[in-house]
Amino acid sequence: MNFKSSQLIFRKKWPSRSELGDEVLFIYDRILEKKSVGFSSWIRNSKLKYAVSAGESLKDVRNFADHIEKITSLTEKTSVRKLTVCVIGGGSVGDFGGFVASVLKRGVRLVHIPSTWLAAIDSAHGGKTALNVSCSKNQIGTFYTAEKVFLIQDLLLDQPTERVFEGFSELFKIALLQGGKFWNKIAQEKKLDASLLWKYLPEAIKAKLKIVSKDPKEKTGYRHILNLGHTIGHVVESQYRLPHGIAINYGLDFALRWSLIKGFLTVKEYHGIQKAPLSFYLLSMSRDHLVPRSIKQVNQFKSLLLTDKKKTEAQTLRFVFLKKPGSALVQEVTVGEVLQEMQRQFIEDGDE
Repeated sequence: MNFKSSQLIFRKKWPSRSELGDEVLFIYDRILEKKSVGFSSWIRNSKLKYAVSAGESLKDVRNFADHIEKITSLTEKTSVRKLTVCVIGGGSVGDFGGFVASVLKRGVRLVHIPSTWLAAIDSAHGGKTALNVSCSKNQIGTFYTAEKVFLIQDLLLDQPTERVFEGFSELFKIALLQGGKFWNKIAQEKKLDASLLWKYLPEAIKAKLKIVSKDPKEKTGYRHILNLGHTIGHVVESQYRLPHGIAINYGLDFALRWSLIKGFLTVKEYHGIQKAPLSFYLLSMSRDHLVPRSIKQVNQFKSLLLTDKKKTEAQTLRFVFLKKPGSALVQEVTVGEVLQEMQRQFIEDGDE
C-alpha cells in the first residue's frame, strides 16, 4: 500500500500565510493567545479562526455537533477547492482539528503546526484523527494525512518544562522501537531538556513514519508496535486524569518490566536500557502507588482495559512487548494477566 507522508518543514519562525493556502481556517488552542506572544501577533488579522480548549472533552463525540455547526457557519462562503484547515495545538487539538478537516465539505486540505513536544514528536504525524466515546479514548476517527507539518523552533522551545517531560515518553518510545544508531545516541544522552528534543525531532519523526509507511491504515497490524506503553498508559491517563505523556511514561516502564518477566527481553538487554541515563526519567506505577488495590479500583481498571480499542476479544487485547531496542513483539494477553502483572510489580517493589 502506498503511503504519502506530510511535507515536513522545520522553521525557526512562523510560516507566511501564502505557505498555508488561499483560504485558511485556523483551529487553535486558545491558551496560545495568552502564552505565546509570537502566535498572538501572527494570528491577529486572520478572519477565519476557531479557538478551542485543549483536553479530552474537546474530543468528546457528544460535543462535536456543536463544534461542527459553528465551524460550518464560519466557512459557509469558502471554496472547498481553496480551503485549508490549519491546526495549531497539542495532541487533543490535532486529533479534533484533523477530524474536522477530514469531514468538513467531505474533506479539505490539512496543515498541522504542533505546539507541544508530544504532538511534534508523535501525534501530528501518521494521519490519525480521533474522537472519544464516553470515557473510551479514540473510539472513532479517520486516517487523514496533513499536507504539511510545520515544526517551529520558537514555538516549541517556548513550552514549559513540564511539556518537555511529557514529550520525553514518545521520544524514548520511538528510540526503543527504532533501535540501532538512534537508540545508541539517545542512550548516551544525560540531560533531558528542550534542546535535546529539538535535536532528535527530525530523527524521531522519520522513525515513526518508517513504521507507519509499512501499515498506514493498520491493516496488517505492524503499525500496532507504536502502541508500546499505551495499553496501560491510556488506562492510567483515564483513571487518574494524567497528561498523556506522563501516562505513557508509566506505561513504558510497565511494558519493559513485563517484557523481562515474559522472557522476551533478556536480563542483559533490560539492564542495558536501564543503564541509559535518560531511563532515570521513567516513572513506575507501583513506586508511585498507582496500582489498583481495592476491589473498586481493580474493577475500574478492568473496565477501562475492556473498552480499549486494541481489544481483540471479550477478555483479550494486544499488548506490545520489547525484545530489544529495534525489535518489538505484539502478543495477545488477557485482561486478567495484565492485572496480575500490576500486582506482581507492586509486590516486587516492596510496597506490600
